[in-house]
Amino acid sequence: MIFTVSKNDLYQSLQKVSKVTPIRSTLPILSCILVTAENGELRFRSTDLEITMETFCKANVEEEGSIAIPGRMILDITSELPETDLTFRVKNEGIEIKTPLGGEYHITGRSSAEFSDVPLIDDSITILFSPEKLQRMIEKTIFSVSHDEMKASLNGVLFQFREKKLRGVATDGHKLVQLTYENFENNSLERDVIIPVKFLNVCVANIKNIEVVRFKVGKNHVMMETEESVIYSRIIEERFPDYESVIPVKNPNKVLVDIDAFLSAIKRIAIFSNKNTHQIALTFNENKVVISAEDVETASTAKEELTLSYEGEPLTIGYNAEYLKEAIRHIDGERAKIFLNTPLSAGVFFPEEQAENENLLILLMPLRL
Repeated sequence: MIFTVSKNDLYQSLQKVSKVTPIRSTLPILSCILVTAENGELRFRSTDLEITMETFCKANVEEEGSIAIPGRMILDITSELPETDLTFRVKNEGIEIKTPLGGEYHITGRSSAEFSDVPLIDDSITILFSPEKLQRMIEKTIFSVSHDEMKASLNGVLFQFREKKLRGVATDGHKLVQLTYENFENNSLERDVIIPVKFLNVCVANIKNIEVVRFKVGKNHVMMETEESVIYSRIIEERFPDYESVIPVKNPNKVLVDIDAFLSAIKRIAIFSNKNTHQIALTFNENKVVISAEDVETASTAKEELTLSYEGEPLTIGYNAEYLKEAIRHIDGERAKIFLNTPLSAGVFFPEEQAENENLLILLMPLRL
């Protein structure tokens, strides 16, 4: 295999697929990137056996072939080289890289036969996303995904495809987010799929400056395809919890608060909360809230009073400050609506005005004071 490629084109492609390459693995082949030269282009593939990614770049291909190259080494040497053309010559598993200025580097690769095949997306339905819609869905939901490997069903975002509707849901048991797109063209797909968070993060990193995204949903896999990359992932084949049953229907106490002022006050008070529980208390009464925290271990306390709109009975409720900050941070606009019931009931958060054809809901469980 012999080919010549621009350093910048090579480096950009390696950077993309390296996001899928596992940092540590018991299988040496997974630390490699498969490079295939054919038809005047290079195809790069990496996998961690759950997610597979391919990307492409133009090259002058003199002799076609493929080789698995150690990912970390090829990425490191490419990043340190100046912009120039690099010539690769591969014989068996030996890789020689030369630059016009006399640089010569030798790497030992692995046979491409060791690399796993691209997943088969069988019985798939293709859905077209605008990059902005897909990115917004992912960024508004993944902060609530659980990282507890014992809760596999919560390790991804639930995508619910319905007639003219798409809903994304994520929860870790402490907080929950639900984002619904109305008038969404889903190509008649009626299905629930749990998509791993790593796949969604890789998708977001690869849809900038892209006009349209093709999203395929198969029996066991999903695939995202753009003009530059293709990303595959296994679907999490678990049952997502009945999240609708935990969303309160009637919370009589209504709060309308300026997001920036509320978030700033929470950040300041959180400094004085216990470093393990991050517990703060919010006392609502007569169009004001008193936000307070106490850490017995350090004998430190703090409280602030904030003016807002409040309709309801006097109420004191505790929250994990870190979760509360995340919830408020993901609400668009200048003001947030919060509906509360009792000190032990879930609170629900909304933007004051929903975006067009969209409905965002965030639920937060309280802490017992």
